[in-house]
Amino acid sequence: MVPPWRRRGWIWLVAGTEDGVWAARQLLALSVPVQVQVVSPRACRAYGPLAANPAFRCQAMALCPADVQRVLAGPAPPALVVDATHPFALKITRTLHTACTASAIPCLRLQRPRLKPGAATVVDRLEAVQHLGQSSSLLAAVGSRSLARLVGWHGSRRTAARILPTATALQQALAAGLPPERIAPLQPVTASHGEIHPLPDPGTSLEAALCRRWAVDVVLARQSGGTPERHWHRVCATLGVSLWLLRRPEEPGSRAVCTRETLSRRVRECLHNPQP
Repeated sequence: MVPPWRRRGWIWLVAGTEDGVWAARQLLALSVPVQVQVVSPRACRAYGPLAANPAFRCQAMALCPADVQRVLAGPAPPALVVDATHPFALKITRTLHTACTASAIPCLRLQRPRLKPGAATVVDRLEAVQHLGQSSSLLAAVGSRSLARLVGWHGSRRTAARILPTATALQQALAAGLPPERIAPLQPVTASHGEIHPLPDPGTSLEAALCRRWAVDVVLARQSGGTPERHWHRVCATLGVSLWLLRRPEEPGSRAVCTRETLSRRVRECLHNPQP
């Protein structure tokens, strides 16, 4: 049986937590049912304050193309898909764009702004850090899948990592050759319930403490445009540490794009004129 809330037009929000929680609030304010799709049950917990709303659902599952197609071709497909995934999660963005085009369901891409690089060094590829001096101490905050290459280039004594607090991330960090004392499984600094609040003090934050503990002189992070990048800029400036950023990848073209300022208006336009 199709739940009553899905018999009406509904929005499928595919997201993480920082942008997703905010977007879910905005969409629910339009009096449209929302189902948010996240990767893990941990991410669903960030949406806790919205759980009491009968028009809201949170589903935790990593999507493959077949999963996306099943939702869009189901008996009660969404009226609109909103892609609020991470700027580096290009695989799911391409999958959603392709599937929505084939299904004639409109898809909006919620894009984060690009922060000014300031004193940071922006690099196109991970390989750029191979040219760091042999005496450099590197703190990697780019995800656990990149650690094997970084350790291979710099060695386990000159590489440390800030990873997500998940079993998979920890297994990958250990498999890369990092000793436990050079691994920090911590949740990144993020917006609380989707709202942007003042960042932690850059000199007394956990990130600053890690840099001091490991005598870090280079931090490698991603040009995500989100709260973690904003925080790393401030921490590195305060400590006099070099910040290197992996450049944000270019996204697929021919997409309907919106920002935080235009999301509600663009959603109303799509729902009243449902063309992809």
